[in-house]
Amino acid sequence: MTEVNKQRFYKKLAVTGLAFTLVGAGTLGLHSLHFTGEPTVASAAAETYTTTANLNIRSGPSTSNAIIATVKQGTQLTVVGQAASGWLKVSYQGKTGYVSSEYVKKSGSSTTKTYVTTANLNIRSAPSTSSAIVVTVKQGTQLTSTAQAANGWLKVSYQGKTGYVSTQYVKESTGSSEPAPAPAPAPEASVYVATANLNVRTAASTSGAVIATLKAGTQLDVTAKAANGWLKITYQGKVGYVSGQYVRALAGMKVVSNPESIQVVVNKQNKLPENYVPKDLVYTTIPFTFKEQTEKKKMRSEAAAAIAQLFAGAKKQGVTLLGVSAYRSHATQSALFSSYVQRDGYDKAATYSALPGTSEHETGLGIDVTKGDGTCAAQDCFGGTKEAAWLDAHAAEYGFIIRYPKGKDAVTGYKYEPWHLRYVGKPVAQAIKSKGITLEEYYGIK
Repeated sequence: MTEVNKQRFYKKLAVTGLAFTLVGAGTLGLHSLHFTGEPTVASAAAETYTTTANLNIRSGPSTSNAIIATVKQGTQLTVVGQAASGWLKVSYQGKTGYVSSEYVKKSGSSTTKTYVTTANLNIRSAPSTSSAIVVTVKQGTQLTSTAQAANGWLKVSYQGKTGYVSTQYVKESTGSSEPAPAPAPAPEASVYVATANLNVRTAASTSGAVIATLKAGTQLDVTAKAANGWLKITYQGKVGYVSGQYVRALAGMKVVSNPESIQVVVNKQNKLPENYVPKDLVYTTIPFTFKEQTEKKKMRSEAAAAIAQLFAGAKKQGVTLLGVSAYRSHATQSALFSSYVQRDGYDKAATYSALPGTSEHETGLGIDVTKGDGTCAAQDCFGGTKEAAWLDAHAAEYGFIIRYPKGKDAVTGYKYEPWHLRYVGKPVAQAIKSKGITLEEYYGIK
């Protein structure tokens, strides 16, 4: 190629946005170029960004693409191009990949601010009190705000996690060591629940307008104590007041951090994130006591496969089983618990039914079973049957445990339920069975 032709070729490339590297004073020859079929980015467009959370670098601009590297919060990345749907093309330690622009900021940008919490505060997965709690932080905790969200919420990062907090309970940090001002009196318990159907009002009085009505068992986000036995709460982004007469403080209640784990422990002290829904629910293939295709026939995929194997194994040994109830949504559990409260009162209902968020059925890993003729379903009489004896002897072989065994009421919080199976996987199930212990005792937790 002549020198004139070379110059024309380079001008054409410049128009299309392609750039070449010049080596020394000479021009790189055409035989050195390699075209991959992917658009290149001009080196002049490269900028340095910093990650605002621990972040995956992927092979393409989507979470469905493979992870090629994971970098920590505060890592500097060279952005070499803009991709579709809010993704950036980056280079890092000789690798090229894609990251979501939601978790990076331009280095040297002044948009990030530090805030201090003025009360114990929930960081949520979205800007609403109805969203799941990511983590709970104490008063005086420093949070890094990466963006302003709608309706008085801030997007923040904390210990590599990203979430949202209400601006009502944070103040911008001045950098001084002076402690945050004391907030209004706050409850000592981490979780409050309604013990009856309950009106949320605009003022701490029955003369205040009703802005919402909550079912018994609803978790309340109590922010302060008001006068005359009323509590100030937030619910679905609204601030209101409820009578403390119909609210119960659950001291020691915690929100589990691993709801997707097969071994998650859910009980009266450990609850699922608000409105949690398992991601891999499928319909089981086992027979039930009813024909309708409802959520009660669903389990998480691994548990569904295991229960099918258990039913088949039982049948080979002359034992026929039926499913009674498997998955139960948060809404269903709320309605069920509320109906029991209406019938028997809160205290009695809590002895045999789980508060919304604390039921194993909501994990998609628990199932109630009964005899092949459908009798003794979820009743004490099931305990004396050959089916119950077979389950006690063989359930662990398939990865299940009798979740509420006899004589362990003080540990599990529930009476003996020989019909309630919980999938935990074969290794854990067999260890629990061999030691004659509960899931709580196996992990050494309450």
